[in-house]
Amino acid sequence: NKESPMQRLVPNHIQIETINGRCTSRCIMCNYKHWTRKPRVMSNEEFFTIMRKFLPHKDQIDFFTFHGDGEPLLDRDLPEKVAFAKQHGFKGLGLATNCTELNEEMSLGLLEAGMDTIICSIDGTDAETHEAIRKGTHFDSIVAQVKRFIKLRNERFRGSTRILIRFIRQQLNYGQWDDFYAYWHTLVSPELGDDVIRFDVHNCAGGVDEYEDKQCDDTPIDGYVCNYIFDRLIIFSDGSVCFCPPDPNGFFKLGNVLQEDPIDIFNN
Repeated sequence: NKESPMQRLVPNHIQIETINGRCTSRCIMCNYKHWTRKPRVMSNEEFFTIMRKFLPHKDQIDFFTFHGDGEPLLDRDLPEKVAFAKQHGFKGLGLATNCTELNEEMSLGLLEAGMDTIICSIDGTDAETHEAIRKGTHFDSIVAQVKRFIKLRNERFRGSTRILIRFIRQQLNYGQWDDFYAYWHTLVSPELGDDVIRFDVHNCAGGVDEYEDKQCDDTPIDGYVCNYIFDRLIIFSDGSVCFCPPDPNGFFKLGNVLQEDPIDIFNN
């Protein structure tokens, strides 16, 4: 009897950065100091080519996120890319943003394109704390833009984009989580899938400077197994594949989805 070929695995989460190396903030818990790749924006044509390669597998892909090593909203064509993915039946379209570029035009573009989830990163209840963590941002402006996005969604696109307000807990904001949650929970709509969420600061495989001074003393560390390499395919802005999110420069040369089958790369 002939052996049957091994069944190929399909990742259930595709993470694709359409822009890298450019950001409006210098967050103290980011590994941006180790970025060596040349800043680049993925063209629409490149993005469409990559998405078409995933079309035969779209029913097996639960999430498609548009971020990487950079601020995703600096890609001014992002709404067009999201719209293409939505029109071709991909689900779980989302991104995380520092919200500095969440102006009205970008907000409407993402809502009209059909973005499923937006994660808004705010790391304090006051300007002093947030701006000490997300250096280069303006707290009051970000809060106002997030509130406008919520209002636009509620009034014109209700039931479309889920809004998550994300707090990265660390020493500088350690005591603010309860007040932060109470404040933002009154502004979002849990019945629409909205939530206020918290993650503890991550060391990015040693890429975060002075991590020991940032981490929370009660962060559980024993028994944790990262599942990213088993269910997620991470694609850089030039189409090359990254092994793991804390590797910003592609140490492992795994292939390029513009020239190769992404499912073959995932199974290699």
